[in-house]
Amino acid sequence: MLDRYPDYWNRAAIHFDRVVYQPMADTTVQTANLHTGSIDIAERVLPTDVAEIKGDTKLRVVTSPSLGYVGITINGGNGEQAKSPLGQSIALRQAFEAAIDRKAAMEVVFNGMYAPTVQAVTSSSPFYLKDMEPPQRDIAKAKALIKQAGVATPVPVTMMVPNTPDQAQLAEVIQSMVAEAGFDLKIQLVEFASSLQAANRGEFQTYLIGWSGRTDPDGNLYSFLKTGGGQNDGHYSNATVDAGLEAARSSLDQSARVAGYTQVMQQERQDLPIIYLYSPVNIVGLQARISGFRPVPDGMIRLQGLSVAK
Repeated sequence: MLDRYPDYWNRAAIHFDRVVYQPMADTTVQTANLHTGSIDIAERVLPTDVAEIKGDTKLRVVTSPSLGYVGITINGGNGEQAKSPLGQSIALRQAFEAAIDRKAAMEVVFNGMYAPTVQAVTSSSPFYLKDMEPPQRDIAKAKALIKQAGVATPVPVTMMVPNTPDQAQLAEVIQSMVAEAGFDLKIQLVEFASSLQAANRGEFQTYLIGWSGRTDPDGNLYSFLKTGGGQNDGHYSNATVDAGLEAARSSLDQSARVAGYTQVMQQERQDLPIIYLYSPVNIVGLQARISGFRPVPDGMIRLQGLSVAK
């Protein structure tokens, strides 16, 4: 909510005295507060709320590309829970991915506003690999890979999920999809900050989690995939990936950097320490009387230049 000097009410525009941030975990409550004018700007509006906001002439919606992604991190080497079937078998991770229909999940959960992906960078990035697109769902392939892994079905999998409505729904959609291939996916809903701490301690088998993203691909890849990386919660380690990451971050030549990241992503697509699912879109809801709003790819609200018409 943007508080204003009372003396400015009779002027064409109102300047802001201070900013009040009101955390609202419930998106229904957030949208209701927008309608009543209790808040001026709502950050991270869900796609499912866009139509309702657009239907109110007092409000408007601004969308912009994001730098981030959401994916499923697999624990392959961080503590006892890494000893799960998915954690120890590349074939099972490949089977799990083959059972997911990213496009259908985006339609069901996000009204088709988010883009399916298998990469850590968005399609607008010069480092995006155009020949690396999300595969079609293939249940026959998934079942064949499970058979190849030599494990009995249903294959047990536990997924830690931040307790937000959209991520919980996405997890349920994935749960239904992978069940057809022979996976018994159990969803563990955890408060967001607690889930981050649990992941760092290795208290998860799989973890549905997003990253806000950075302009340079190094910020989306190095810390998550490098051996010993600070955000490598699954303790993934691969010499080919390490070499590609180091080569890409140590060069100023774009073609050399693309080559390094191509090496990284080709190996990542085989090992699947992270099953990338989608690139989100930044969606902001705001009062129509507010002008000067400028969306930025990192999704953070910038207040410079904002004004409110009388």
